[in-house]
Amino acid sequence: MGQEKGLTVRAIAPDHAAEVLAGLEALDPRGIMTAADVAGMCERGQCFEVSGAANAVYVITVENGVAWIDAAKKTGEGDASHAIDTVVMAQAKGLKAMATQTAHAGLVQKLKKQGWRISGWILKKDIV
Repeated sequence: MGQEKGLTVRAIAPDHAAEVLAGLEALDPRGIMTAADVAGMCERGQCFEVSGAANAVYVITVENGVAWIDAAKKTGEGDASHAIDTVVMAQAKGLKAMATQTAHAGLVQKLKKQGWRISGWILKKDIV
């Protein structure tokens, strides 16, 4: 598919992406995603593997001019968030933005340092 700053990106089959991304449903900040949802996300989106300085698998969809990183998982050494940011930025040329959601406060801080901004919140309260 291409190279960007020492990283190689290639399209991968949705079933392979779903296999690698298995288990991500447990990290859904809304708490409603299932394993079938992850597989469906891979079927509907564009699935990629990035390798080189960092290794990861990710799925993007485009909605209303925004490249959504629907799922991503580090698969080896290196800074996967920086690698995915770099390659999706190149893939999304001509669009107006990139977006994602996460339940990881540490990832929020890393992405903010890479120029991302917080665009909303998900609030949750347990009912006891």
